Amino acid sequence: MTVKSRPGGRTARTKAAVFEAVTALVIERGHAAVGMTDIAERAGVAVTSLYRRWGDVRALIMEVAVEQLLRDRPLPDTGSLAGDLRKWARSIASGLKSRQGSSFFRALVATAMPPGAEGSTRTAALQRRLDQVALMLERARARGEAPPPLADVMDHLLAPLYARALFGVPANEAFAEQLVERLLKER
Repeated sequence: MTVKSRPGGRTARTKAAVFEAVTALVIERGHAAVGMTDIAERAGVAVTSLYRRWGDVRALIMEVAVEQLLRDRPLPDTGSLAGDLRKWARSIASGLKSRQGSSFFRALVATAMPPGAEGSTRTAALQRRLDQVALMLERARARGEAPPPLADVMDHLLAPLYARALFGVPANEAFAEQLVERLLKER
């Protein structure tokens, strides 16, 4: 006997209602003022269901933010690693300058875990984006290009872009392209 999944079933509808509630509440109140009880009430689900699935509000907010990031800002596939990285870096730089474009970054900062705290659900949400970046690098390798390691992309491209935004000095697109050139030169 095979078990069939139910795409669009009750679980999918519940998740959609929860994600919609999180999005609306964060817009209305900000990340810090949203709790699991608020989300459960808005979504029409039991708060225990939220805790069972996400563990805490930080993990839930991060999963919603990553889902929006994956949907609204897919990674480019231009046919070359240099083209992919340039387009992606410019997109990050321009996005971090706008309120809407920086929603993922604001959620990332707002859900940061204290040192030593368990954050496996939050980490799993972020891992989805890192898996996409790894796929971008693998596509380059399959084309015969020599991509940098994923850690170098994180350290030499993502970290400077997000650090500048964290300190209130978002990078421009020219700076983003310089980071890509430097990253690729080191290869």
